[in-house]
Amino acid sequence: MTRATSTTTHGPVRAVHAITLGEVQVRPKNIEGTGTPMLWWTLTARTWSPWLPVLAFVIEHERGTVLFDTGQSPDSLTDPGYYPGGMLGWVYRRQARFRVPAEQTLTAQLAALGFTAGDITHVALSHLHQDHAGNLAPFTNVPVYVAPAELALLEQKTPELHGVLAARIPPPGVTLTPVPFTDADEFDLFDDGSLVLMPTPGHSPGSMSLLIRRADAAPLLLVGDVTYDPELLSRGIVPDVGDRADQLETARRITELTSSEPTLRVLAAHDPSALTLLTQP
Repeated sequence: MTRATSTTTHGPVRAVHAITLGEVQVRPKNIEGTGTPMLWWTLTARTWSPWLPVLAFVIEHERGTVLFDTGQSPDSLTDPGYYPGGMLGWVYRRQARFRVPAEQTLTAQLAALGFTAGDITHVALSHLHQDHAGNLAPFTNVPVYVAPAELALLEQKTPELHGVLAARIPPPGVTLTPVPFTDADEFDLFDDGSLVLMPTPGHSPGSMSLLIRRADAAPLLLVGDVTYDPELLSRGIVPDVGDRADQLETARRITELTSSEPTLRVLAAHDPSALTLLTQP
């Protein structure tokens, strides 16, 4: 079972767990972009990355259990109608390929921690792409937080052009709740400073990150797909997916934050080293 756990003994955040909800291979430009138009590298790419984890995070807080992202759905591998048809579906298949072993389903990974989906009290999505919002169906009775700019994609004529499978998001009975960001561009989930959502747009218009402050351990910043490798951010290297200007501004802001908080650990959703960073003392 692939998972990593970091526990704390004091303060409102009691534990943070990384769970692996599938694996993905992407094209090199999806990791280290140079400003190449996405359609061009989609058409011309011939190589794939190694298999990378699709990470989500379970945060045990004294006032609830939070799930940040929900991973890739196993249905994507078995349902022939999961992706759009025609040329658009071809683009999806050219850009990424997935596998979800039985031990990496959401149910299995939660069970390894001693949880069921019914134990989750809050869900927050870094964005609405398939490998981050793929397992929403169990969460019919809890708030599922999504940035307003990301929710706006569902009102577009063709959300699938933005990587959002609108036919599947949200599933029946699941309500997506817009994050009520303050003027300071943050939302304090429990009003105690320990779990703070913040917009980090670029990869998608409403990409957001979760800042976790722990009483006796280094703070964490969960960034979704802002980057595949946090060490690239300070060099201004971002994926060739999304709005490049917004991505570079987000990279600058995160670099500024890490400079002001040297112990901050940035955990990206497809970075294998995130598992090590989480468990380091």
